[in-house]
Amino acid sequence: MTDHDFPADPLEGTTVSPPQLIKNARMLIVGYEADPEVLEAALPPGLEPHPNGLVQMNMYRVPSAEQTAHLDPYTLTYLTVEVADHDSRAVSDAQGELPVPGRFWVGYWTDSPQMQAYTRENDGIPSLPGSCAWAEDDGKLVSTLSVDGEQVIEAEASVGDDQIDTLTGHLHYYAHRKLPDPTGSRAQISELLEFPIPFVSELYEADVDRIDFDFPAESGFQRFAPVDPLSTPSVLHGTVTFTYPQGRRLRDYLAEEP
Repeated sequence: MTDHDFPADPLEGTTVSPPQLIKNARMLIVGYEADPEVLEAALPPGLEPHPNGLVQMNMYRVPSAEQTAHLDPYTLTYLTVEVADHDSRAVSDAQGELPVPGRFWVGYWTDSPQMQAYTRENDGIPSLPGSCAWAEDDGKLVSTLSVDGEQVIEAEASVGDDQIDTLTGHLHYYAHRKLPDPTGSRAQISELLEFPIPFVSELYEADVDRIDFDFPAESGFQRFAPVDPLSTPSVLHGTVTFTYPQGRRLRDYLAEEP
């Protein structure tokens, strides 16, 4: 299995179709510096890592189906590599117009079989089982991703109740959608998809104190851990309303084969 393959086994759950709307999901999004060689190796043909060398990690919860168009409650953690030359645009009340680098999914965990099926089948996102739990006490937020009952990511942040900004705009996300031929001898679909995601967010005070990675070596995800010492040039904490849109194909890798 390569970095961009994922298991083809079907998942149980209600079938839903894109686009899907999610309202006021509470998120902790941290952009941290990682090993640039790892980031370059993780990207498919046609994408290059952004010079900033950042991974964007998002840990969030959607506790009620009433916050969605047609999805069950779920938690989610994902890792994305920021890519060059695919910026989108956002508008900040505090800072004005801002460029936002594109992001390629390299890790994705949710406790909803419905979301696993939806993101794998519609989007080609490498979705795996995992649960995100939040604990807050006296201005400290600890967000923990657990996989197979083991804690594999723990992020601790100092957070406040004061809203510091409103951020709106679009994000460009990317995935390598790869599905096998029924015979298993080759890929039936192998394409680079782009997802232009509109969003509206209310942001609150947050400073990241630590990020701990403890993945099993065989999983391959430990390589995306932050560099030491920890560097987090961007931190967003707040509520976000956004869509999972229909992807658009940028590149058909099978058509490029001789």
